[in-house]
Amino acid sequence: MDTLLHLTGVSKRYPGVTALDNVDFTLRSGEVHALLGVNGAGKSTLVKIICGAEPPDSGTMKFKNETIQVNDTADAMRHGIVVVYQERTLIPHFTVAENILLGMEPTNGQLIRRRELNQQAEQLLKRLGVDLDLNTEILDLGAGQQQLVDIVRALRTEPRVMVLDEPTAALSQGETKHLFELLKQFKSQGIGIIFVSHRLDEVFEISDSLTILRDGRVVSSGPISEYTPARVTQEIVGRNVAKLETDYKTASGPVLLETQELASEAFTGVNLKIAGGEVVGLAGVVGAGRTELLETLVGFRRALGGKIMLEGKQVQIKSPAHAIRHGIVLVPDKRIEKGLLNRMNVLENLTVSSLKRYSNGLGWLQQKKLSDVAVKTVDQLRIASPSLTTPVQSLSGGNKQKVVFGKWLAWSEDVKDLIFMFDEPTEGVDVGARADMWVIIRNLAAQGAAVLVTSSDLDELMEISDRLYVMRRGRIVSEGARQNYTHDSMLQLMMGV
Repeated sequence: MDTLLHLTGVSKRYPGVTALDNVDFTLRSGEVHALLGVNGAGKSTLVKIICGAEPPDSGTMKFKNETIQVNDTADAMRHGIVVVYQERTLIPHFTVAENILLGMEPTNGQLIRRRELNQQAEQLLKRLGVDLDLNTEILDLGAGQQQLVDIVRALRTEPRVMVLDEPTAALSQGETKHLFELLKQFKSQGIGIIFVSHRLDEVFEISDSLTILRDGRVVSSGPISEYTPARVTQEIVGRNVAKLETDYKTASGPVLLETQELASEAFTGVNLKIAGGEVVGLAGVVGAGRTELLETLVGFRRALGGKIMLEGKQVQIKSPAHAIRHGIVLVPDKRIEKGLLNRMNVLENLTVSSLKRYSNGLGWLQQKKLSDVAVKTVDQLRIASPSLTTPVQSLSGGNKQKVVFGKWLAWSEDVKDLIFMFDEPTEGVDVGARADMWVIIRNLAAQGAAVLVTSSDLDELMEISDRLYVMRRGRIVSEGARQNYTHDSMLQLMMGV
């Protein structure tokens, strides 16, 4: 295969941190090259340099053996380099068609030719086998559908190099399979694909080669055939990864949360129970109603029928603040929109939920205690940040997720009888932090908390759950102990096979 993209000696420094240190990277025509590393290892910085979003401090980049300088994303696109970021870049109130052709709309003078716009967008969707309503606004789509729109938009310029940053994080099993079929088509057309992912099973399924970054340096690179998952994990983390004991004993506690025939616009007739001391997993394909159920339980959405019971007493959850007062908290899937204060720093985000606890009652905050609890949380979750005063928006996607996660750990020193809900808790998180988060979730249950977890990763649900519920088309279709399920049986229930 011919060399398509070649970076030599690339370095990038920010105040207080070296993001990349003398990195070499080669992408060949028609290959999928996995770029791996923990959050903060330098993956995002390397991607930004390749696509022109950040300039390197030193080093060179060659495209087809010709040295190029990529000053911005427009430069990158002219060279056939496109990127699909982990965080969505779509405009919520624009339609699917408008987002696909954003910036490339067919016009007649100053007016957009709507019919032609829809025709071009429809051709791109059909070419990739994606079935979406062109006139639907992006905000009305699920996370997986939004990801597909982003990918379709990236392909409108006939790229030679495609960078996919955690492309399957929000996709269902079926959507992931469809994406991989598309990647095989792109490979046959000579497109080089940089595949950034924390899911090693997918890396070994789709990749031809890999490069591992740690602390801004390349620690290993080569054909995928030379690696095993165990070797990759060890080289990514640089330490032994925490293991979760799957034969853990479930603490027996009272039922803290129960729903009776709960209904909303996205689900109906939901009956579930969560006791203190257990982790309950909620499985389902994208659009099954999982996220909507969690958002209803914490007051983001309005219940249209049924009951929510806390310790046997019916309650009306009118808002997230109301839910918090009842001891119910949610770590959401869309962390940027729902979980972070992007204009604030790491310290402020980690302690924003704890201000009342560390106030002296006269409106003065105990800054030393707030700082101490933030330092403890950063160490516990291994959040990669130059300092507590670093703006949270400058962190990598996985570290942002850790901050959202850590906010509630800092809030809840005594977790007994509290109810924690996690929506895709390890999405975009590296393999080391992923295992650490599993241990933390299990520890919450061991201390008497009730925990409800939704995840698109069935292995994750099988690993951390005591009991499982399966949703399909807005209904609970199965419930039982984790031991009663296999990966395949859950898939069949989720898909109605």
